[in-house]
Parts: sequence; C-alpha cells; structure tokens
Amino acid sequence: MRRKREETWLAKERRKESRVKEEDKVVIEILEDGKVSSEKRIINALTKDISPGGVRVMTNLALPRETPVRIEIALARRRKLIKALGLVRWSRSVYEEELFEMGVEFTQISTEDKVILLEHTYKKR
Repeated sequence: MRRKREETWLAKERRKESRVKEEDKVVIEILEDGKVSSEKRIINALTKDISPGGVRVMTNLALPRETPVRIEIALARRRKLIKALGLVRWSRSVYEEELFEMGVEFTQISTEDKVILLEHTYKKR
C-alpha cells in the first residue's frame, strides 16, 4: 500500500522542467478576463520554487484554480525582474487558512525572460 502511495506522489511531482528552490519577492496581480481589473487586486508573495514554466509561491491568500494573473518575480541573485502572465493551477492551505501555497503556470512570458529563467534554473543545479 505504501509503495502505491509513493508511486502516486512521484507521478504527481513529475515536472516538465527542472525547478530551483529559493525565496524571491513576487507581486501577483489578479486579472479579470485576461485584463487588469478596475480595482487593482495585488497580492505579495514569496517564491518557494521556480522553473522556466511556472512558480510555486507562498502567500496569505488562496486563489481559485484557473485564475488568470500577472506576475512579477524579483530574482535577487540575478538582479532581474521577470514578468509573465499565468494561470493558478492549484492552491492549498499550509497553516490554518492563514498561509497558502499556489502553483502558477506561465502562459505568456517574453523570450528574454524565459532565457533568464532557463539559465537561472539550469546553472543552479
């Protein structure tokens, strides 16, 4: 039984791309129909891990799956600001509905920012 649970977990944890565990400052802006809302809704967060295809963040607010967002990540070690559009793919409470983790998949990212993330991710391995 335990082996089956481990295999299930491993299947869920397979990623398309390598991830780097680190904490960088993130600003998430919630979009409505792919556009900035008239009431700007901003969430501050920290990365838990990052890859060229997405990011896992820690924040005090959970967003529903498929919520479109604009995200800015300040890569402290590289002194670069990465900007992308994305979709929330999952969220979960990690501390009594006061602290959450969310997975955001990038849906639009500039070629330059994608290259920065590729270099950042694979040079750190």
